[in-house]
Amino acid sequence: MSVFLQRFIQNKKYILIAIGVTGLMGFLFGFYQYTHTQDPIQKFFHYLFYLNIESYTNHYQLYIIQSGLLIFICTYLSTSYVGQLGLLFITFLKGLQISFSLQYVLSVVQMNVIMVILMLCEILFEIIIVSIIVYIGLYISSYVTLVNFYIEQNFNIKSILNYRLNFIIASLIVLTCSLAFRLYIVPLF
Repeated sequence: MSVFLQRFIQNKKYILIAIGVTGLMGFLFGFYQYTHTQDPIQKFFHYLFYLNIESYTNHYQLYIIQSGLLIFICTYLSTSYVGQLGLLFITFLKGLQISFSLQYVLSVVQMNVIMVILMLCEILFEIIIVSIIVYIGLYISSYVTLVNFYIEQNFNIKSILNYRLNFIIASLIVLTCSLAFRLYIVPLF
């Protein structure tokens, strides 16, 4: 197990592969599960794009709360031993949310070229936010597991705090860019 974790940490592409496969599985599962899901769960997962039949509804407070909660939960999970499973489950749920909201928007809203481009930009921002948060969280969680259980080495708190600060700064920068896109670019169209 320690050899696997060491390779997992050294070759960071394995972390990206795990995130990508989990998000894709959530996305595909969402297309299958959409018609079989209860109504309250569908309504919870619908609100990624905030598009109604009439126009774009800007619920940026809800978006900030959801994103802040995501950052907090991922930060908490990155310090635990089983945080890898929780972080990959969050990636799965984000793929599920993207597929549910895509199906909802495509069934309700009249689509044109600009609306499709804006939706693709919002999907890209969401994927980038989740990828950065989960990537750094998986790295920290794997490092914590490796140092505590497999390697006879002192726990380097300085490097963990550095990764944690990078984690928070990177996620806040991407969240700010995504929020600025939702507030200033999308309402223009």
